Amino acid sequence: MKKKVNDNISKLDQHDIHIIDRVQKISRELLEIEMTASTYLLNRLLSKYTKSNNELSLAIHKLSSHRHGALMVIEANDPVSPLIKEGIPINAVITSQLLESIFHPGSTLRNGAVLIVDDFIASASNVLPLTEKIFWDRTADIRELSAIGLSELSDALIILITDNGSTYFSLAGNLFPFRNSNRALRLMMGIWG
Repeated sequence: MKKKVNDNISKLDQHDIHIIDRVQKISRELLEIEMTASTYLLNRLLSKYTKSNNELSLAIHKLSSHRHGALMVIEANDPVSPLIKEGIPINAVITSQLLESIFHPGSTLRNGAVLIVDDFIASASNVLPLTEKIFWDRTADIRELSAIGLSELSDALIILITDNGSTYFSLAGNLFPFRNSNRALRLMMGIWG
């Protein structure tokens, strides 16, 4: 990739009208690298945060494919209960079907975040703290602000699926896009090939 970028940069000419096309191409290629790296990292992280990573991966894929927005908090070492306004207790084993029903557009539980603790869905409709970061380049929605906000205060892994099907995860106050495709699902579930 570095060679591709350097080749494109060397071809740039101050008087070349196609400079914008080349810069956009470089930008798309860099985004592709970021998404590939993020997908790989998320796969590794999910397996460290929960034994139910396959169920979570399947739920993420299905929710994204159906364009059902979702926010899932997977607690790590730092308890998140003192940082959030707790929602409705669930206390159920993690399954893709349960997560899909919680975040179905007609569900009253879909607003807020699902809290996952020790491989169980502890609660739904949790309200997370918002970040105080300002996004000058775009408008951030409430789920993004919540995902970043909680990740600034804890070591939890936060999964965000937007209403348009885009997928992100948040750690340490950052939001990372990741790929949601059949190939990415196979990678996330450890099915290489």
